[in-house]
Amino acid sequence: MISNIERNPVTFLPKKHGQAIVLGTFLACTAAPALAGWEVQWIDTFNGSGVNWNNWTAQTEANYNNEVQCYTDDDSSSEKNYDVSDGTLKIIARKKGNNCSTLNNQYKSWTSGRLNSKDKQEFLYGRIESRIRFHNLEGGTWPAFWMLENRIKEQPYKNDDDFSHWPNAGAGEIDVWEWFSNEPDTYITNFFNEQKYISNDCGNEVRYSYPNGASDVTNWHNYAMEWTADNISFYIDSTLVVSQDVSNCPQYKEPMFVLLNVAMGGMLGGNIDATLQKATMEIDYIAHCQPSDENSAIYCNEDLVDDDNGELNVNINVTQNGANIVEINPANGPVTLNANPSNLTSDTDYSYDWSIDKLPSAITIDDKVIFDPISMENGSYYVSVTLTDQQQSEYSDTDGLTLQVKASTTSEDASVTSPSESSSGGSANQFFLATLALLCLVRRRYI
Repeated sequence: MISNIERNPVTFLPKKHGQAIVLGTFLACTAAPALAGWEVQWIDTFNGSGVNWNNWTAQTEANYNNEVQCYTDDDSSSEKNYDVSDGTLKIIARKKGNNCSTLNNQYKSWTSGRLNSKDKQEFLYGRIESRIRFHNLEGGTWPAFWMLENRIKEQPYKNDDDFSHWPNAGAGEIDVWEWFSNEPDTYITNFFNEQKYISNDCGNEVRYSYPNGASDVTNWHNYAMEWTADNISFYIDSTLVVSQDVSNCPQYKEPMFVLLNVAMGGMLGGNIDATLQKATMEIDYIAHCQPSDENSAIYCNEDLVDDDNGELNVNINVTQNGANIVEINPANGPVTLNANPSNLTSDTDYSYDWSIDKLPSAITIDDKVIFDPISMENGSYYVSVTLTDQQQSEYSDTDGLTLQVKASTTSEDASVTSPSESSSGGSANQFFLATLALLCLVRRRYI
C-alpha cells in the first residue's frame, strides 16, 4: 500500500455553497506534478429543481455484476431516484420490487439512479472533482464516482464510433471513488484497461483507509483525479492517495465521461441488510478544471467561477413591503424574490427556472416570485433560480440563497420592518392580490 502524502502547506475546510475556497501555496509533491492552480472548464452545482439533462443521461439500460437494482430516469415522482434540492443532488436507491421496463421486464428488487455525461460533457486531462457524502452504513450498497472512455458501446448512442467494448481501448475505466458497504473502512481507486490484463501494467488498484473508519464516508469529502498524458493522481481533500505513471499506457489519452451511481447487491455490493429501505449518495458539485497560472487553488469548485467575468449572471434579492430584507417576518405581508440578471444581450431570449418547493402558494412570473409567508414556521428555506440563454442553453447561471424566517415577538420589532398592517389584516392581503393581478397583466419576455 502506498502511504498517503499531504500537500503542504494547506488548510482544508469542508466547503458548502457560499463558503470561501481555501487558497494555499501549491508546492511540488515528489509523486505528483506541480501546478499553480485551476480554472473551471465545466461545473454542475445542482442548484436547480431537477437534473440538468443537458449535462446528464440516466443510464437505464445498465445491468451488470448480478446487481439487483433497476436504474430509472425518475427525478419527479414521490419515489424518485434523483432529488435535486437545497443545492445538492441526491441519488436514492429504494427497496421496491419491479419489472424493469428498460431491461426487458426483468424483475429487480430495488430501483436506483445512474447518471453519465457521455456525449454531453466529456473531458481530456485536467482535474475532475466532486464533493460527496454517503448517508448509509448498512450492508449491500455500492456507490461510485468514476469515468469511462467515450467510445464505449453504452447508452447513450450517438453513432460516433460507439463500438468499443470494456475494457478495450476507447472503453477503459478509471474509478475515482468506489465504496463497498461490506468493506466499509476503505475506498478504492482503480484502473481497468486491456493493457493492464495483458502486461500487468497501466495502473493498479489502491485502497485508501479512512482515518476514522467507515463513519468517514458519511462526511463531506472532496474526491478528485488529476490527469495528464503521463500521470494520474488521486486525492481525498488535500491528501494525495496515490500517483500512478501512465506514460507507457496507450489508453486514457482520449476524452472520458463521468458516472455517478448507487448499485445494490450483486457480486460486489454483497448481501443487502434486510432492514435497509433506501440508500442515498449526495453530491454537492462536480467539476472539471484545467491548470491555470492565475491562482493557487488546490480545489476545482464553484468558488473558482468568477461571477463578474462578463458572462451571464443572476443574483436573487429579497424584499418585503418594498424594503430589502435579510430576515422574513411572517406578519409583515407578501415577500418578493427578484432575479436580477446582468450581461444580457438584446438579441436573445432568456428563461428563469425557480426552485421554490417549500414556499407557500408562491406565484412565479419570469424573474419574480411572490408569496405570503403568514403560514411559514420559523426556520431556513433554500431557494434558487437558474437563468438560461434560450438560444444557447450552455450559457446559464444559478444563484441560490437560504431564506431565514423569524417572527417578531414584540410590536417594536414589527414597527421597524413593517410600516403597514400585518398580512392578517385586509390591506396587506389586498396588496398581495393587486400585485399578482398587475404582474399577470404585464408578463414580460426578456430580450
